[in-house]
Amino acid sequence: MSASYEFWLTDDAGKRITLLKNFSFASYSRSTRGLGVIQLGLPLKEHLDHAPTIFQPDWRIDVWRSPEIGYQKRREGSFFLRKFQIYNRSEDDMNMIKFFGRSPLDILRRWSVYSVVEANYKKTDYIDDMMKSIVTQEFITGAHTVPAGEFTVDGDLGLGPSITHTFLGKNVQDIITELKAISFNKNAVTPASRRIFYDVVEGPGQTGGFGYIFRTYADLRGSDRSGTGLVFSVENGNLRSPEYFEDYLDQITVARVNTVVVSNSDAYLSRWNSIMNYRNGDITDAASSSSIGNQMLADDKKEISFGAYFLSTPGSPRQPRSLYGIDWDLGDLLPVQYAGINKNVEVEIVWISVNESGEENIVGSNRVGE
Repeated sequence: MSASYEFWLTDDAGKRITLLKNFSFASYSRSTRGLGVIQLGLPLKEHLDHAPTIFQPDWRIDVWRSPEIGYQKRREGSFFLRKFQIYNRSEDDMNMIKFFGRSPLDILRRWSVYSVVEANYKKTDYIDDMMKSIVTQEFITGAHTVPAGEFTVDGDLGLGPSITHTFLGKNVQDIITELKAISFNKNAVTPASRRIFYDVVEGPGQTGGFGYIFRTYADLRGSDRSGTGLVFSVENGNLRSPEYFEDYLDQITVARVNTVVVSNSDAYLSRWNSIMNYRNGDITDAASSSSIGNQMLADDKKEISFGAYFLSTPGSPRQPRSLYGIDWDLGDLLPVQYAGINKNVEVEIVWISVNESGEENIVGSNRVGE
């Protein structure tokens, strides 16, 4: 396998300044849970020979990668530079510069909803469309507009559950993350209610540059690979450190709200597994009581976790190919086998690093924060 990279330094409009050819190290992450980050270091003299100045906030590093000879490079993502460090490398007495950046989701944290008009901070809509409405309101049509033509929002699709939500005074990124969590909670109660993911991805911009698009996704951020025939396992050489557990310690299987009782099938896992919680309240209609009961069951359900690290491998006659960017990617649903257990696991974060010799290390996982 011979992966190849291009790290382009661009200005704040995405217009290329220079190709960072002689970098010493680079690492970046992509995540469905929040901000991705990048670190890239190179000799200071090399940088100053090709850049007009040392640093400017919101310059970007635009990352392109080909997983193997014969495949075109694709954009892995771009990162807004927000910090740099100059230091002396002791082993060869060379002055180095290291850049630190964040993925385009960083745009969303830069403004909060402060309107005195209720329609601007209390909305009823599908969750995905509500996300888009808030981002449009704060960054395109509102007082805090981003550069015209460099930031757009995808059209409404009405894929998520419909809710009423109030968010006055909250940061836009926090609001969107909160709405995503609501969609996940509703899906836990009603599987037909779709989970909503979101991202800010590269799109059209100024001539010679690029801008960004706010986008939502229903059910998965990536693709369902569970039916492709590729399996991730230790035996296949594409899985590391798997860990599976089931936790019934704090589970309830029966919920009673006033006179309405709801239960789940786990109540029959043993003769003793009928575990009830009771809640009394002002709500008297059966439908609302049933909805509350189902939410109680979802809040205190059994916990199942299948943690794993997914590897990018070229394959061999005895091992399947599982190349990152071709056979699996961020947000994908991957089939995993371990200890006789078969589960489908989502890739929630990918870590990528590459050194000056082009040697790379790639790990995908659902273990965000570890």
